[in-house]
Amino acid sequence: MDVSWLESRQSGQVAAMLHEHADSIYAGIADHLPMIFFTLNYLLVNIAVCIYIQWDVMLLMCSAIPALIGCRIIFSKWFAKTVDEENKLQGKLTNLVSETFNCIRTVIAFAAQKQTINKFERISTECNHLTEARLRSSTVFDSLTQILLTELIFTAALCYGIWRVADNSPGRLCALAINMLYMCVTSISIGFHLNGAGTAKQNAKEMRKILDESPKIEADRCTLAAISPDKPIPIMPRYRRQSMKFMGKGAIHFKDIYFSYPSRPDIQVLKGINLRVEAGEKIAIVGSSGSGKSTLTALLLRFYDPTNGSIYLDGENLKSMNPDDLRTQCSLVAQEPILFEGTISDNIRYGRLDATQQEINEAARKVGVWQFISSLPEGMQTRVGDRGIQLSGGQKQRVAISRAVIRKPTVMIFDEPTSALDNIHEEEVQKAIDLASEGLTTITIAHRLTTVKNADRIIVLDDGHIVEEGAPEELLAKEGSRFQKMCYDQLIRPQTTSEMPLLSMLDQAENDLTLDEQKRAWARNSLMQNTRLGRSYSLQSLEKDKLALPVMSKKRSKRLDYQYTGSQWEFNKSFDEEDIRYKRSSFSSLICLIRNYRDGYSYLFGAIPTTVLRAFFYLLICFEVASVLEISVTPESHRAEHIFLVAAVYTALIIIKTIFEALGRLFIALWGHGFCSYLRNEMFRSIMRHGAAFFDDEKNSPGKLTHRVINDSSTLNKMMEQKLDMLIPAFVCSVVSVIVALVINWKMALLCSFQFPAYFIIRIVQIREGSRRQRQMMDEEKKAADLTSVVLSNMSTIKAYCLQEHFYSVFVDVLKPLAKAMRHQSIISSFVFACQFSFTYILIAITLYFGKLMMLSNEITVFDYMRVVLLTQFGANFFSQLVASVTDFSKARIAAENVLNVMRENAVDMDNLTEEGLRPKLEGHLFLKNVTFRYPSRPIVPILKDMTLKISVGESVAFVGPSGSGKSTIISLFQRMYSPTEGFVVLDKYNAKAINPAYLRRCVVAVGQEPTLFSFTIKENIAYGLIESEATMEKVIEAAKIADIHDFIVSLPQGYDTEVGEFGAQLSGGQRQRIAIARAVIRKPVVLLLDEATASLDTLTEKVVQQAFEKAGKSCTCVQIAHRLSSIRNVDRIYVVVDGQITEEGNHDELMELKGLYYEMIQAA
Repeated sequence: MDVSWLESRQSGQVAAMLHEHADSIYAGIADHLPMIFFTLNYLLVNIAVCIYIQWDVMLLMCSAIPALIGCRIIFSKWFAKTVDEENKLQGKLTNLVSETFNCIRTVIAFAAQKQTINKFERISTECNHLTEARLRSSTVFDSLTQILLTELIFTAALCYGIWRVADNSPGRLCALAINMLYMCVTSISIGFHLNGAGTAKQNAKEMRKILDESPKIEADRCTLAAISPDKPIPIMPRYRRQSMKFMGKGAIHFKDIYFSYPSRPDIQVLKGINLRVEAGEKIAIVGSSGSGKSTLTALLLRFYDPTNGSIYLDGENLKSMNPDDLRTQCSLVAQEPILFEGTISDNIRYGRLDATQQEINEAARKVGVWQFISSLPEGMQTRVGDRGIQLSGGQKQRVAISRAVIRKPTVMIFDEPTSALDNIHEEEVQKAIDLASEGLTTITIAHRLTTVKNADRIIVLDDGHIVEEGAPEELLAKEGSRFQKMCYDQLIRPQTTSEMPLLSMLDQAENDLTLDEQKRAWARNSLMQNTRLGRSYSLQSLEKDKLALPVMSKKRSKRLDYQYTGSQWEFNKSFDEEDIRYKRSSFSSLICLIRNYRDGYSYLFGAIPTTVLRAFFYLLICFEVASVLEISVTPESHRAEHIFLVAAVYTALIIIKTIFEALGRLFIALWGHGFCSYLRNEMFRSIMRHGAAFFDDEKNSPGKLTHRVINDSSTLNKMMEQKLDMLIPAFVCSVVSVIVALVINWKMALLCSFQFPAYFIIRIVQIREGSRRQRQMMDEEKKAADLTSVVLSNMSTIKAYCLQEHFYSVFVDVLKPLAKAMRHQSIISSFVFACQFSFTYILIAITLYFGKLMMLSNEITVFDYMRVVLLTQFGANFFSQLVASVTDFSKARIAAENVLNVMRENAVDMDNLTEEGLRPKLEGHLFLKNVTFRYPSRPIVPILKDMTLKISVGESVAFVGPSGSGKSTIISLFQRMYSPTEGFVVLDKYNAKAINPAYLRRCVVAVGQEPTLFSFTIKENIAYGLIESEATMEKVIEAAKIADIHDFIVSLPQGYDTEVGEFGAQLSGGQRQRIAIARAVIRKPVVLLLDEATASLDTLTEKVVQQAFEKAGKSCTCVQIAHRLSSIRNVDRIYVVVDGQITEEGNHDELMELKGLYYEMIQAA
């Protein structure tokens, strides 16, 4: 599907639809549809026999069919509408869970756990109301139609049959009664399968809408929408072998381009853009945030087509090109690069799937990422974590650049490629980019104008127009030009306008150190002394000839081909999965969960007695048939009276049975759904208690956690609602039928009871095989769910690198073990089903033979024989269902274990929902005392090493240093995202551990390097984490004005009520950043933490926002991390952090006089 289609739907809803609907369709096809066909065929045979015996009696019996069909059609329309509404709410619920876990660090940072839980419970309650209304209606409908109507007509037909047939042939009457009995029972049982098939049909209709919706742009061979019913699904190779031959020279022409995003067609982003880029030319596009720079690259990669105008590559209109062929010629380094769960080597190889390890290493060397990689114990095989969370921003950026370089394209697109790098690494990477893009058409989007100094041409965009264009020297020399003003604003050294050497930005040879001198300066400052491993990494050595080769484990080095190696769907099992797989489970977890759901006791205590009583009525039909047959031997003068009496008694009993049936099913259904809702709420609440360290663990990836909350509880709901409704009556009927049969005639009862061990032996095969494969199936489902979540959340990156077929093939590989297990289980189930029915009729034949002998010897009457046979037959069928339920409950048992483990897992280090802890009035004094820190997920080496520092109240300080030196870790400790391994973090005079976590984060607020927004409105995002009384509209507007985003917001048709899309996808990077800044300043924090907060802003906006920060800093302590050294020149104190230690300290002038690393960084800038 197109990117625009995916943006119009939230990934969580799409993922929920894929898994929930697929499960429903599978159940409809594999379980319900075969049983419907079997039942219908069974009914047809019964009808044919009954017509042959007595056609008019059969007509009376069939009179219920039109009524049943009519009621079913009317009910199905209402049922489908209700299911649609439920699915929409279920999708919203799933998306909220998925988005929360994907953005969990933002949730924690703004103490929004309780707000998120309340929203989750609100949607869940709304969904519950719909579901309960559906359950009440469907229960009453099934009871009235399937039971009351069917059994009443059966009673009437049976009595009429006695009157018509009894005198002629009692044997024919017996055959007629038996066949009518089976018709009645079968008609009742078909209702459950019709409901299941109806749900499957409705879900399949929604899936079909997507399959029938052809993409306007994409032409993926693996897209299911492109697969017609008469064509087989294409068998694709393991990897897409991309052709790296240059198909063109790279000449680009934007001709009269107008564009509006499909989600906002009334807002024009580009307005008549005309731009030519010659083959091999290097151009830079600059301008304010939201001016349309990134939109141009999206159009060039054909994520969208322009509203008007055309784009040409080497003279060919992009609309006539296959999108994948186009993207194969382009490499994109996005503003916020996405890395996938897996190794560093895997992520670089995504640029070109057929690249060798040598080519990967070379690409890493070109962009300066090889040094820190080689310092890691596992080298290239080091895992980067979900979305690259185990790497610092700069390291993640350089891995993304390596991924682009290895592609060897004709067009290179850099969207803020060095925004996350420090000055020295920026210089190194910029030289690597220049070298890698030599001879290629290069488009660079930048706010840091040092990254565009080597461009052949500068394009200045403003409000969707090109306002300036020319060579850098030309625009710099042009007085009053916008580009000249941007350069003035970014200069560090204070000089008068007449003295300012504007062209120094283009020629810094006289003022800056050479690369070799920079390396020596870094070495002098002990920058690369120690190896470390954590969420961020430092460098070990800058000298390439001294670099160690990557250490590859035996397990990794034996891989013969490349595969996506996310741990959650990796074909090699993780240790925790192995432990769980062989752990013997019991029903104790399930019983514990049921016991803890106290709100459902009323439904459960109502369900048990009504279900037990209704089980007795199931056996009533056996006595009814025998009683009616007994009437046939009574004198004709009394026959009518007896018929009326039997009909009246059984009619009254049927009505009572219907009431118990409706109540029993309703209570169990309501209890099962409430149980599911309770488990979801408790699991979600339990997970939200944990700190960031919990979510760093691979086994707690967003996809897996979402699957646990949504799918495990749903599995339990299905098992408990469906099987409990069957289990209690099955148990009661199995026991009671045997006891009553023994009382009637113990010899015949014992003979007929041989069905029970026969069924047990048959079912034991299914139990053994089912229990063994259930856990495997659930594990594979989790892997598939996790992969789906990752793919749908990062589709733009996947399409940019033509990875659709690769991820499709990985998805198919993940599903293969699941499909194999399901296929095996289906074969076993079919075998058991066939054996059960075969044994039934074999045993009936045996009982007929021995029954005849016993009747001839007067050991049993024909009517007692009928009672015993029917009772044991019913009892054996119920016993078979009882044994089969054990297999189904194995899945429920495993799901219960998973749920209970989540609910019982205590929050380590901190409980984010606790009400305990101090809530002192904080002033803003910060103190790190002998702090050593290791990330819990990577405890091998320290990130911070015995660090001590003090920040006074109201002081403005900044941390600078190379990427991966530990700066962001310091910010995390101040917010108590983590607790130090050793030492103390002190706020004022209080240990951070003693302060309530939520209260602390309301006082200490951070603006991150890569801000995360939620799929809410702009107002809701700015007020995120605040209670309603604190988030008035006036405060929201005031915060937006401080962040210089108010004018943009009010220009939108819906203003502050505009939806920003998933992860803020409907906004540009700069707009997202400014909303994130507004989200921070609205809280009026005591301590404001800025981690590259202005990295995505243009120069003018940065200046405005920086002034706002300075103003806010007067009333709070302000801590900054910056690579743009111009933004921290006026702070009170600067700390230089290298390899987890503070190497320099002082204000700007003091550090310049020291001429240490800070001085070198200034020179490099």
